[in-house]
Amino acid sequence: MNNKYDTYFPERFVKNRSFATKAIKTFINRDFDNYADAYHELRAFIRQPVSEWHVGAYLSDELLDERDLIREELDSKYSFILETPTEESRKEFRRQNEEMISSEVWQRWQNWLKKTKGLIKNYPRLEEETEATKSIIEFNKSGRNIFSLAPFLIQLLNHTDISNIRFDDIKMPYNSIYLHFGALTDIEYPIDLFEHKHGIEYKLQDEDTNYYLDGAFVSILQSHSLNIRLTFIDPKIDFSKKIPITKDFRYPTIDFTLDFGKWDSETSEFNYDKDVTFNNATVCFYDIWDSNTNPGEIEYEKMHLLTKQPEKCNHGEWQEYVIFDKALMIIVNALCYLNFVKDDIEISTTDQQATQLEVELSKTKKHQQRNKIIEKLKRISYSKIHLFGRKIENEFKSANSGIEVEPHWRRGHWRNQPFGIGLTSSKLIWIKPTIVRKDKGEPKIGHIYEV
Repeated sequence: MNNKYDTYFPERFVKNRSFATKAIKTFINRDFDNYADAYHELRAFIRQPVSEWHVGAYLSDELLDERDLIREELDSKYSFILETPTEESRKEFRRQNEEMISSEVWQRWQNWLKKTKGLIKNYPRLEEETEATKSIIEFNKSGRNIFSLAPFLIQLLNHTDISNIRFDDIKMPYNSIYLHFGALTDIEYPIDLFEHKHGIEYKLQDEDTNYYLDGAFVSILQSHSLNIRLTFIDPKIDFSKKIPITKDFRYPTIDFTLDFGKWDSETSEFNYDKDVTFNNATVCFYDIWDSNTNPGEIEYEKMHLLTKQPEKCNHGEWQEYVIFDKALMIIVNALCYLNFVKDDIEISTTDQQATQLEVELSKTKKHQQRNKIIEKLKRISYSKIHLFGRKIENEFKSANSGIEVEPHWRRGHWRNQPFGIGLTSSKLIWIKPTIVRKDKGEPKIGHIYEV
């Protein structure tokens, strides 16, 4: 890579890609969580400069007019609003729903959907660009904070159990952050399936391309969920080149959510149990190899077990589960570590001048001087990098264990420690993994390639 900051997905995604930068500026104030139109407008914006994507992309005015008339009639006859749900209102909701499904206007709506199926083409490259741009916009809204894990810390987190973690145990420092790992060569995006998704069989394999997990956008959602977008990198790729958007396969991502609640179809409510642990959390995702499939969901504990039973899954499904499982082990532990650690973080930025100003700001106490520095920082485009996990390596290496066995990892875990008046509050305590009989050598671990 030409620039060390190409290491970070949010930086390399916009490098020499003026259209991506323009999309971020145009949609920085849009609310994607509560308004679906914002996402569709972003999607249309990214579609603009690529004329061939317009073919079959939009429906005719006649079909759109027909759609609007049907939807207007449905809305006028069946408006389901349960602002303060009661047993009586829920019964009325179900009654109206049954009436709507058997109505003539609903049949017209189903016929319209059948008629237009296939008329709107799905372009995987377009969808990936749109989704990645949305993640970066949310990342920018939250202050552009990158949390970079030291390689040794990743090893420790990979040997720490997460089964007893609850949603309330995860305290995000910002609404959206980017976790950076470095290219992890033991978590690879299957290149043949990536090519299949984009209809470019053997193109990337012929170019000796390998995509390794290198980070993840993590956003917290109001419905007791985490939205996670995994990012991958081929360390051999040059990100300084300008490549047409339709042929630019340098930024593969995978998106899914981690839900700690359950949807109750009878009450039409999302129920959250604060004692639900990570084992019972639901991984929700679209098939990453085939965008035409319906969303899938599976409990984490069941998915984790299936990663060891490939014979019970089809091959692509099993590969998805392995990627999700390995990535979540690092991500959830990293979020817990952010809550746990206090003195193992070094701050820098992706801009040399901004780094110097941030150092000045940390040392300045006078209000007026701080405001001047802050105003200077506002004029610079940069991401703040929180590098954590370096000090713990020295701490770990000074520990000793002494029983006569082959060197191996003893897994760590997280423990909820009650504290405060009446012990009504709790905080996470990390029982760190250890290497037993380190004096006899190193246990086998997955290789970490740091770019």
